[in-house]
Amino acid sequence: MADNTKKVIIDVNSGNITDEYSKDKVTLVGVYPFKDIPYADNIELVLNPENGEPISINFPYSGYSMQLFVGDFTGDNKSEIMVRGAFGGSGGFEIAVIYKYEDKRLIEIFNQDLVNQNNPCTAKYKDNYKVHVNCDDKKYSIDISSRPKEYLEQIYTPKGAVKPNYEPYVDSPNAIYPIKQVYNDAYQLLIQQRIVGIANADTLGVIETLASLINSEFEVIYKGLLLPQYNFDSRKVSKKLKTKNATNFF
Repeated sequence: MADNTKKVIIDVNSGNITDEYSKDKVTLVGVYPFKDIPYADNIELVLNPENGEPISINFPYSGYSMQLFVGDFTGDNKSEIMVRGAFGGSGGFEIAVIYKYEDKRLIEIFNQDLVNQNNPCTAKYKDNYKVHVNCDDKKYSIDISSRPKEYLEQIYTPKGAVKPNYEPYVDSPNAIYPIKQVYNDAYQLLIQQRIVGIANADTLGVIETLASLINSEFEVIYKGLLLPQYNFDSRKVSKKLKTKNATNFF
């Protein structure tokens, strides 16, 4: 185990955070409690303005591969600070928190939990080898009838009726990417959430959401469904995402 009391620099970035034309420095510091493992805790975010006193806040999460991204998300011609990382574990859940500089303070305008709060999704097995997914006003139907017999027998009776054994669900975000199209002035967020079936490795699909933070407000621009193609055996499920065989009924 490493020295769990000594903070080190995790990442450094810079941008026009305090003013449209400023050159400000951002530093992420924390503790690596385990040797040779990129897990950090006791994390601190420090903003060094070009003009003014440093601002420091405690980051509320611990995680793996923590990093900084700086870019304009709100459309005000100034940059916001995005802290990214992963919680770890089999779910591979994403950490993504965005801060805006305002009145000599760093104010949180987004975190990964807001996705489920503002963009709720549910999934349910239906008779005749269907999975229905509801995401607010968007509804999708996934046909899983082509899955191997041994797979379907775990979920359905021989007549195609749903057994009470399993219930699919839409997981928390496993990816949140900052993206910027050439004709946009501000960055947007591309968010992915897995639809999980009979086990954590069983991905029925991926809900993909494009959202904006213009004026610091979370707004969904579009939502879509990606489907995996399976090579299923009793030991593992391998998958490759592709965008076909989905029915969008809304």
